[in-house]
Amino acid sequence: MRNLSSAILVELMINTLSEFIERIFQKRKKTDSEKLNELNSKLKTQFDFSLFDISKNSSETLLSNLEKLDLIQIDEIIFSLFKISNSNSDQEFFQKFKSNSKLNERIMEIIIFTENNFNKLSLESSNIKNSLKHQLRLSIKP
Repeated sequence: MRNLSSAILVELMINTLSEFIERIFQKRKKTDSEKLNELNSKLKTQFDFSLFDISKNSSETLLSNLEKLDLIQIDEIIFSLFKISNSNSDQEFFQKFKSNSKLNERIMEIIIFTENNFNKLSLESSNIKNSLKHQLRLSIKP
């Protein structure tokens, strides 16, 4: 009986140690803020504009900036801006964007640009488009 309980205890310790070691070597998932900062930095260094520029600039400037990007990059921007728009975060980075009351309209502009210039949308962007249509429709009603 004592040997059985010792064996169970050793097996439990080995499993716990194994899980601990596995967690140490697993790649840590990035937070939303880290992902957004990474995208923002990439846009600044590669294209000389930021996510914030995309959300605030005139339509002409927006279109000019979007023409420099490929479909995957635009998709990433759509998803990121939508995530910001629907976030409850108090972080300054998020609040800076949320101060723009037309952020959802801007996201829709980007989606329309993507449809017109690439003749396709990712499933994720299509879902965002449908969600925004619904949100914008509700915000117009008195």
